[in-house]
Amino acid sequence: MPVPHHLSVISYPRLQQLRRLGRAVAAVVGAVVTGVLALATAAEGVVVAAGILVIATMGLAAYARHWIRLAGRSRVGASSERQVRDALELLRIDGWRVRHSLRWHGGGDIDHVAIAPREIGLVFAIETKTKTHRSEHVAHAAATARWLASRRRRWCPRGALAVLCVVRARGIEHVEEDVLVVSIDRLPSALRTAAGTQTRPAFLAATPPRAQRVRPRAPSDPK
Repeated sequence: MPVPHHLSVISYPRLQQLRRLGRAVAAVVGAVVTGVLALATAAEGVVVAAGILVIATMGLAAYARHWIRLAGRSRVGASSERQVRDALELLRIDGWRVRHSLRWHGGGDIDHVAIAPREIGLVFAIETKTKTHRSEHVAHAAATARWLASRRRRWCPRGALAVLCVVRARGIEHVEEDVLVVSIDRLPSALRTAAGTQTRPAFLAATPPRAQRVRPRAPSDPK
């Protein structure tokens, strides 16, 4: 039985978490080994060598703590992406298609891609943030939308829209530099509105973002 796409894909933060935990485990093992060697060397009376091994043990322990902290951050990011995945599932009943962790040339992945019904011809590139966002995150979201518009034209003949979803915020929906910034509680509704399948409530009069489109090449001038 095939596994649904939204369940089969491991997100980039989850993979990053596993890699970082692997490095932490390797550092812990190294610290244990050097610690045992330090004790054995000290018992033999080789003080200088034992001191060097103790320093190595402390360094490896610090290295392990570093990777454990980073793995914790990745875990938070993976949890936020999981929540956005769940929110996007509500769109499937309306004929939307959803993809996750789509690789692109800019490094890492596009967190989520929501593809509106075929007759609408729009796609949404969604960047996930847990609490806050900065201008570079907005720029990154816009770049992923431009990439989708140029490389996935069958999905979005009318263009691609950039979205930045803030998971732990509530009641947010506005546009920054043609990027729709929205909290997770408004995400499905905001996407339906931007796609034109749902009327925007009067109290949300924000200017909708512009879709990123691929401009046709101009014909060369005759010589």
